[in-house]
Amino acid sequence: MKIFVLIWFLIDPQLLLGFWNLKFAEANFNIVNSPAFEASTKVQQDEFLVVNELYLKNAYYEFKKDTVYWTDVNPRKKLVVLKKGKWNLVGDTLNIYDYEKVFAYKFLVSVRDNELNLIIIFPDGSVSRSKNIYERKIEN
Repeated sequence: MKIFVLIWFLIDPQLLLGFWNLKFAEANFNIVNSPAFEASTKVQQDEFLVVNELYLKNAYYEFKKDTVYWTDVNPRKKLVVLKKGKWNLVGDTLNIYDYEKVFAYKFLVSVRDNELNLIIIFPDGSVSRSKNIYERKIEN
């Protein structure tokens, strides 16, 4: 039974290869629809919405052999930042090592059809309640 459980959580890294566009960011959706957002000032709401829109329109991951490219947003400068790093899978955990930081991003990952679900694992080991859903960009 333990072997079956281990196999169940193994994800073929080949499934991640390719370009994935953000389809839905649950945490961003929840923030915009929260009482805290409603209670914030118009200036704070507008600032968040500008950064949020940059993220939603530009977020992607592109997985190659052992390199990953993705976007982030610098909220102070309101700029999209292109990122590059290494990646690997350990069971159902995706590790992304940012070349610009001595830091690894960790995600619980699932892939089904042309959909990639990522749930962030925080540095303390706790897991987010929200997920980001990416859709595979199909080459024509």
